[in-house]
Amino acid sequence: MTAQDHIVASRPARIGFRNSCPRSRPGPITAFVAAIYVLLSVTASVCADDAAEYQQRLPAMTSPLAQLIDGNSGITDVQKISGEPQDAELDYRVDTGDRVSVVVYQEPDLSITGVRVKANGTISYPLLGDLRVSGLTSQEVHDLIRDRLLDGYLKQPSLTVSIDSYRLYFIKGEVQRPGGYSFVDGLTVAKAVALAGGYTMRASEGRITLVRESNPENPIESVGPNTAIRPGDIITVGESFF
Repeated sequence: MTAQDHIVASRPARIGFRNSCPRSRPGPITAFVAAIYVLLSVTASVCADDAAEYQQRLPAMTSPLAQLIDGNSGITDVQKISGEPQDAELDYRVDTGDRVSVVVYQEPDLSITGVRVKANGTISYPLLGDLRVSGLTSQEVHDLIRDRLLDGYLKQPSLTVSIDSYRLYFIKGEVQRPGGYSFVDGLTVAKAVALAGGYTMRASEGRITLVRESNPENPIESVGPNTAIRPGDIITVGESFF
């Protein structure tokens, strides 16, 4: 056999080896996984940059509410933002028909519950007799009783004063059930009318007057449905012309 025949005879063995072990190519699933990996890497890098920028800007991003709470402002400043009163009883003045409770810490004999204010504006209190509370706020009633107890009865009296129920308000005119009703917190003209059974067929919602107990000489004309009602007020629902 010549040298050329020897070369030719050896070629099929090399070709057969290539055919039996073909070179693998990436399939569609492998390509998809690789694309997802690249996308996640880019996203992680962007998030890391945003987080670093946020940390740098954080001191300047403090909200006004957080500034109020941080420090000595506390909840008082939060209440100022909302415009809501801290305690409705602070401005309310006790009068005849109200029921008052006084609780003295560790002194049950000096505590009273649901005592009605008499027509002369007083309440009966153990040891102290009749105390005039008409025209006082709950805080002023508290101070009055505390000072009297300090005068020879208790060294350090700790007590709370609350108004259990209020005197009546009155509604008359074109409502189904006119009369006097017990006052509740949050009462408005619309709620008072609903408690009185609603308007009659002849009622005029635009002709409602209100007389404040604190200022009876100056009635309020044409009040709206959301006007607040207070104990002792008188509501008059007028009649429609048509």
